[in-house]
This record gives sequence, structure tokens and C-alpha cells, in this order.
Amino acid sequence: MARSRTVMSILDAQAPSAVATGDDETQDAEPPSLASHKKTKGLSESPAEGGSTVSVPPEVREIIVRHGSGWQSAALVVVSMLLLSTIAVAFYAFHRVGVLNDQVADTMVRVERKIQNLNAGIAFDSKRQQLQLGIRDEIIRTNPQVSLNEAYEYSILIMQASDKYPSVDPLIILAIGLVESGYDEQAQSSANARGLYQIWPSTGRLLARSLGWEYTEDMLYDPVTNTEMAALYLDILYAAYNDQSMVLAEYNGGPLNAGYLRAGSSQAAAETRNYVKKVETIYQRLKNQFELGVEVTLEPMHKDRNRDGKLLGWTSRHSRAASAPRANAPSAAGAQ
Repeated sequence: MARSRTVMSILDAQAPSAVATGDDETQDAEPPSLASHKKTKGLSESPAEGGSTVSVPPEVREIIVRHGSGWQSAALVVVSMLLLSTIAVAFYAFHRVGVLNDQVADTMVRVERKIQNLNAGIAFDSKRQQLQLGIRDEIIRTNPQVSLNEAYEYSILIMQASDKYPSVDPLIILAIGLVESGYDEQAQSSANARGLYQIWPSTGRLLARSLGWEYTEDMLYDPVTNTEMAALYLDILYAAYNDQSMVLAEYNGGPLNAGYLRAGSSQAAAETRNYVKKVETIYQRLKNQFELGVEVTLEPMHKDRNRDGKLLGWTSRHSRAASAPRANAPSAAGAQ
């Protein structure tokens, strides 16, 4: 261990020597205070030759003062600071780990939600596509004269109408079309009802006005406008009755027959009673069939291959109807 040494020399100023002259009378007497001072300061006197006294310098003494080592204190401070820094870094690291864990958990929740939404969307689109293809196949089974493309177009119109009027089940539209016209877009009844869903001209005028269209007679034969009118009419009736039997009764026989049927009166037209029963039976069959799952195969395409009108130069009734000019009415999409 290094030591610093301080050497202190206590030297008293020498008093003037008294020279003996041999004359006791002439020699100055030393004052008592000076003698006492010399003793206090550690000075001593010794006789010198010739009878004089000489002051002897005092003995030099060394006083050693030891100081503690400075680097130990500095090392202790440094170690303390390092320890505090380590604790602070560890605390910050644990805090950051907690924050990152929370962020990861939030991210995982968002990812899972997106995956669930994606799966739900895929499942919904898949079911919708199956439903649409099932409607197409049901139309072809009911009317083999309808081409594959026409049946697919009708199924698209049904789904679009149901989307626009959510209270109207696409299967009830399908059931009404199967009973009303068998999906013959040029069908016309003895009561002058026309088109796929057999709409009367008087009813057609009111529906066209509600849709903002300019009514024409040809509009009732157009699958686009006829499907839109039928869906709107059913939506209005569901809002009025909230009873499917009454909705079907008025759709077929008007409000009078619907009132008779509701009252259980025998005055209700037999045609209306049979119509309601037939449509509801088909609708229930379709619901059971589609709820169990519709198996879509390529069979309708093979059947369509042998459909009449596949010969070059031969024009079917549907082809003539498609080539004829249609009403100048806006499409269902434009009406929306």
C-alpha cells in the first residue's frame, strides 16, 4: 500500500548566543521568561569553551501521516453504479417483454378474427354458389326446354332479387316460378297474367311506378323486369300479412280471395286454395332438399347437350324470344 509521508521539522529560531566575558558583572542575566520559552520549544544549552553558552539546535523529528487508498472508494462507486444500471436494464427488458407479449396477443386476436371472417366468407360464398346452382338445376329438371345458360341466368336473377328484398326467400321465388309458368318467360295465362311469375298488367303498372320505370307491355315478358316486379310484390305482401299463406293467396287471386281464405270462407276460389297448397308443398320440399345439401353434378350439362334447338339453322321459341327486341326498361341493377 502506497503511503505518503510528511516530514515536519520543528526548528526554533536560535536565540543569540551569550558570550561569556569573564566578567560576571557585565554578563546580562537571562530573563526567566526566555528560559521558560526555550524549554518549551525544546531548545537546550550547553556550555562552551571560555565559559560561554551555545544554543544547540533541537532534534529533528519525523511525523508520518497515513492516508486511506482513494481507488477503493472509486471502485465501490463504480460497482454500485454498474449494479444500479443492471437493475434498470433488467427492469426495462421485463417491461418491454410484457409490452411485446401484449402486442403479439393483440396481433394474434386480429389475425384469428380475419381468418374466421375469411372462412365465414368462403363458407357463405360456397353455400350461395351451391344454392344458385341448385336453383339452376331445379329449373332445368322442371322445364328441359330451358337451356343451361337461361336457367343459370334465372338463378342469378332470383338471388339478386332476394338480396335486394331480404324478406323474400329465393326458394319461395323459385317455387312460385315453377308453379306459375314452369319457367317459360313467354307464358300467358287465361287471366292475362304474363311472364315467368305471371304478373297482371294492372299489377305491373303499379309495380313499375313504384320502381320508377315507364311501363310497357313487353316489360312483363322480360325475365329481368318480371323477376324484379315479382320480388317487390312479394316484399310488399309480406309486410302487409306476415303470413305466407295469405301472401300466396293474394299473389294468385288478389286481396278478395286472400280475405276469404283467411276467414275460412268457402267463397275462396278453388284455384287459389290449390295454388297456395301446391306452392307451399314445393317450397317445403326445396327447403328440405337444400338444407340437406344440394349435390351439383355435370348431369344438367349432358342433358342440355340433347336439348331441342342444338342443330345449326334451327331456332327455338326461346331463341326467337331472345332475339326479339325487349322493353326499353331499366334493368334490375339499374333500378337499384
